[in-house]
Amino acid sequence: MLKKLILISLVIAGISCSEKNEVSDVKSSTNLDENKIAFQDSLAFELCTMYGLDQGIRDTKNYDKSVIMPKVDSLNFKRLVSFVKDNGFPNQQLLGTRFAGHECVEFAAMAIMLHNPHRLVNEKEYFNLFLEEVEKGNLPRSHFVDVLDKYYFMKSGWQHAMYGSQFGQPCITTKKQTNKLREEVGLEPLKDEEFKDCD
Repeated sequence: MLKKLILISLVIAGISCSEKNEVSDVKSSTNLDENKIAFQDSLAFELCTMYGLDQGIRDTKNYDKSVIMPKVDSLNFKRLVSFVKDNGFPNQQLLGTRFAGHECVEFAAMAIMLHNPHRLVNEKEYFNLFLEEVEKGNLPRSHFVDVLDKYYFMKSGWQHAMYGSQFGQPCITTKKQTNKLREEVGLEPLKDEEFKDCD
């Protein structure tokens, strides 16, 4: 009888400990989820702040944009670089699915990069930083190339691109340089028919 009581006591104690561990695991998991959500919220807020500044400066009409806008773009670019160094390029893997469809979260980084293409082309540190994000799978290669090509498109007086992107085809006269640049970012060389005649 004593053996049965001891055995029953051990079984009850085991069940009790198991239930306590399960409750503890659920609380721990809930805390982790809450911390992750709070972290993602803070990242989304930071991106929306940058995007608001980026777009707001372009919508305002009461000042000389040629003076203020480059300063705001430069400030925003530095903030984006810090964000990427700390967290990686913003994407769904980093931010979760809750912000899908939120313009300020989805487009902030690309808008800022497209307003600072010269920084990526002329400053190797930033070129390498964002190319590394491409290689990690955080930033689509085509988006990275769009930013680089915007620089060349603007530099050519809105005439032609250098890499071949949404900004258009490069000139056949730049074939050697184009294919060297494409190789640098992990793209295949273009065939002759993928260039345009710029003469």
